[in-house]
Amino acid sequence: MYTMKKIYLSIGTLLLASMSFSQAPFMQHNFSYQPTEKYAPGAISTMDGRQITTDADRAIYYSENFDDGFGGWEANIQTGPVGFKLTSTGHENDPANTFQIPVLTTSTPTQWVLVDSDGDNSSYAIAEATTLTSPEIDLTPAAGTYVALQFEQFFAEWQPAETADHCYIAISTDSLTWTEIEINEGAGREARPNPEYISWDITDIIAGAESSVWIRFRWEGAWNYGWQIDNVSIENINESDLAIVDTYRMYDGGIVYSKLAQAHTQEFNIGAIIKNIGHIEQTNIGFNWTIKDPSGAVAASGTSETITSLLNGEQDTLIIATGYTPADLGFYTIEWTAFGDDVDDEMTDNERSDDYFELTEYTMALDYTGGPVIETLNWPLKESLAYFGNLITFQGDDVATALLVKLTDYSENAGEIIGGAVWEFPEGGAAWNLIYTTDDYEIRPEDIGTFVTFDLEEFYVNATSTYVFCSFQYSNGPQPIFERQGDIGFNNVQGFDDEFLSRGFFDRSAPIVRVRLNEGEVSLDENETSEFLSVFPNPATDAITVRFSTKETTNTTVNVLDITGQIIRTINLGTTTGEQQFQIDLNELTTGIYFIEMVNDQGSQIKKFVKK
Repeated sequence: MYTMKKIYLSIGTLLLASMSFSQAPFMQHNFSYQPTEKYAPGAISTMDGRQITTDADRAIYYSENFDDGFGGWEANIQTGPVGFKLTSTGHENDPANTFQIPVLTTSTPTQWVLVDSDGDNSSYAIAEATTLTSPEIDLTPAAGTYVALQFEQFFAEWQPAETADHCYIAISTDSLTWTEIEINEGAGREARPNPEYISWDITDIIAGAESSVWIRFRWEGAWNYGWQIDNVSIENINESDLAIVDTYRMYDGGIVYSKLAQAHTQEFNIGAIIKNIGHIEQTNIGFNWTIKDPSGAVAASGTSETITSLLNGEQDTLIIATGYTPADLGFYTIEWTAFGDDVDDEMTDNERSDDYFELTEYTMALDYTGGPVIETLNWPLKESLAYFGNLITFQGDDVATALLVKLTDYSENAGEIIGGAVWEFPEGGAAWNLIYTTDDYEIRPEDIGTFVTFDLEEFYVNATSTYVFCSFQYSNGPQPIFERQGDIGFNNVQGFDDEFLSRGFFDRSAPIVRVRLNEGEVSLDENETSEFLSVFPNPATDAITVRFSTKETTNTTVNVLDITGQIIRTINLGTTTGEQQFQIDLNELTTGIYFIEMVNDQGSQIKKFVKK
């Protein structure tokens, strides 16, 4: 009775909520700039740590990690209550806010500096201006070399129309006259690296005056999020140096599968972001690529188009269609090597490899065992039902038979109620629709830290719709319930909160929610000989379609039952054989939970549906 009550309450919430919200299948990056909407759940993020790559062999002429204090740096406030301060905890997040600013994932996490723009008793109406200035730095050993100012940061902005926030870095050789540039302009609050590695070539600015150099960080804003900074250094850089800073292994619509069912295999579309981290301009930049099949043999290779030129600090993205479609089951490896006209002084950062993709028999997934397992925290902040899952598309019609969901290893979660669900965005549609929910499931002690499998029975999918296959939970729980892992492309993760609004998830770790396709129990090719019963759409408004198949010629009756099990309508179909399909009008039914019962000489089957 407890499980049925929870189903009833959750469906009741759904029926009262508006399902007409307008969202594209992939998440929208728009959110309100009104003061009262600053923490509205239009863009929710955890922005977990992402790996950064530096050349460990470079000469370091100056460094400060702030672990022992300001180290001679001076923090000054020109306007307002906000200034640079030392922190070991990050921003003063209000736990009730839907947008949580993460702690800087610095490589020296003892202490760093922070401008907490909407903390420290700040106000939307009070302008802020503050600086952080280094002591005098002697860079005489750097004379005659190429050098850059480098640091780690995390920055996210909320930029109302009435105000703006600005982040500046500057260099001086007399502490009076500054060469200053602005960074982070228009960054927004989604998809921000954490940490983000900033490098600014200052060779020409300090040339001839290396004995006296000052660094300055400057902030202007008003009630924005803020700026976290650590590990400031001045280091040697190469004269000619390209680096691949990110790679893409993209399939349909940019969805980055780690496991793709063989029946839905697609051409490899791959890409790379290439950055010039050397001193001189680079020209005719591109990458060579190789795809190796599960045996390790080269299956395909080629060369991308080229970028005309990149100055120091500039980067660009190249994405190409390889013309190669994987066919054999197993893991594939993709290799990238960046090139330009000039001979590269450091080739180790020109190369990337990805061996996470697997062509499977019947499993679809986005997560993979690369990097740490991330717990699903605070998404979305809710008081009741919420969904969390991955975008999936299909190359043709098929049958999904199961969802596999990975649970966190917390014994406290035993007894929590979870489930599985499918949302659909049909071709040409204007809204996501909840079309399938599993029965509620109470987590058992033996489930902790393992996969839970939810039976989807015979759930039909098609090539024209986009789906989100989700896990769901009724509460935040004593501990995080679900896990995610890997490093996928942005926009792949989607969810629906307790208001049943579509929420894009600005993150690169996929929920460990996997889809199992037709495994032989029910096959599209076997529908003539296999017995099944399905009901769709579910939930439904005006009518449902009942689809079933009988193995033998038999007399068949279909009943509609209410939540108490009472028969409220009977449809006598007479003698049937093979696959059958018909519609039932729902206009006379009130909203709520009902059941379809098929009865014939072989027995009976029952399917639940919801009238909304």
